[in-house]
Amino acid sequence: MRLRIHPLFFALALLLILFGQAAAFLWTLAAVCLHEAGHAVAARARGYVVKSLVLYPYGAAMSAEEEMDRVSCVVVGLAGPAANLLAAAVILALWWLFPAVYVFTRQFLFANVAIALFNLLPVYPLDGSRVAAGLSGNRLLAMRRMQRAGVAVSVLLFALFILSCALKAAVFTAGIAAVFLFAGAALGGREDAYVSVLAAGRKNYLYGVRKREVVISADAPLVRLFHHVDGRSVTTFRVVEERGEESPPEEICVLEESALRALASSGRLSDTLRKSMTKVKAPAKGDLPPAAHPSRGS
Repeated sequence: MRLRIHPLFFALALLLILFGQAAAFLWTLAAVCLHEAGHAVAARARGYVVKSLVLYPYGAAMSAEEEMDRVSCVVVGLAGPAANLLAAAVILALWWLFPAVYVFTRQFLFANVAIALFNLLPVYPLDGSRVAAGLSGNRLLAMRRMQRAGVAVSVLLFALFILSCALKAAVFTAGIAAVFLFAGAALGGREDAYVSVLAAGRKNYLYGVRKREVVISADAPLVRLFHHVDGRSVTTFRVVEERGEESPPEEICVLEESALRALASSGRLSDTLRKSMTKVKAPAKGDLPPAAHPSRGS
């Protein structure tokens, strides 16, 4: 999984630290990580793997090109805010049982509630847009409307930020949220954040599909191969055996996407390619899965 922290997150950190709110930033970071963990766990349960993650001050932006079924859109979309609200409920219970922890956990509760409620707004690119898209009969039309709503809400938030500055009570989080929403709504997603482990063969031929090859070690976990699979390319994997730094790797077999799908449905994504291939028995191919074939005449 590729992890990147958006510059807006650093901007929020700088502002909070300059105004003596370093602890608030750390609690916000913890709440954002919890939020994304909720998405990742739900996606994994629905048969998707996380390809990339970009941390924003209020979570990760939804990609306009994510290939998720409708139910998964709703489940994964709600999982992030649900994780934050669950954390808030646990903190409230701790306050009731141990009142002394209030002073230490107050900011964490506020961060969780704020991130959860903000992300439930049905505007792009927030989680609420993923849920609304999953429930909508016309997903494309709904997404376009929510993109316009995202721009409108970003303008309102920026106006609120300007007004707060004029009143000498600047709400910097409103300004950062405005920039975050406007960038997401105006530019949209540029790559899939999730890819289905059971839909490797589904391609978007209407826009054109390219062919490519990826050389990968037999000791790589199966989940890593799905980072190279998307709807805009047909990927062939050349599986190699590493023989040390001074010797070139030896090619074992060629693995097609259909074979990758067979491996994913028969084992665990955390297994190595080597282990996964020994589990799938294909006639006349020994330990190679269907659609995999030796790269040499063996």
